[in-house]
Amino acid sequence: MKKKKEMARIGRNQPCPCGSGKKYKKCCYEKNNISQILANGFGKNLPKDVVITTNTQKEKMSEVFLEFAEPLIEKCEDDKTFYNALQICAIAWNSSFLSPEERNKLIDESFNKYINDNNEREIAKEILSKMLERKEKKFPDIKRMIMDFQISYRDGQQHLNVISSKSTNE
Repeated sequence: MKKKKEMARIGRNQPCPCGSGKKYKKCCYEKNNISQILANGFGKNLPKDVVITTNTQKEKMSEVFLEFAEPLIEKCEDDKTFYNALQICAIAWNSSFLSPEERNKLIDESFNKYINDNNEREIAKEILSKMLERKEKKFPDIKRMIMDFQISYRDGQQHLNVISSKSTNE
């Protein structure tokens, strides 16, 4: 998956970048609007007290998460393996904030839910271990948990949307 270039925010009253000639708010705004994405089920399992915000001063978690997951996703040959790689990366990312005991519990629960084969579990544990090391080395200052993610397709390209928690340093 190619890295997405940083794009300027589009104002609601500006021409739509799709080239339709309509204003953005009358054309593609709803496709990119976080509340619309949430209404379609993305983030439906979030805790009730979670607050969704968009903060342009922060790093985009979708970009951070893709960079973190890069060693796994560069080997993905189809959408299913891409999604599975992101799931493993989300488990690794989130478990990095837990104590070793809580981490092992989360990993065991996740593996029991998704992986039936013992050989596959050992491979997944090895991958998780490497991804935990990657998180600690390359992303130690980012303290936002991945609450949910969604892969969407626009113009034939994959796009990753991520809902993350508020940073523990804020």
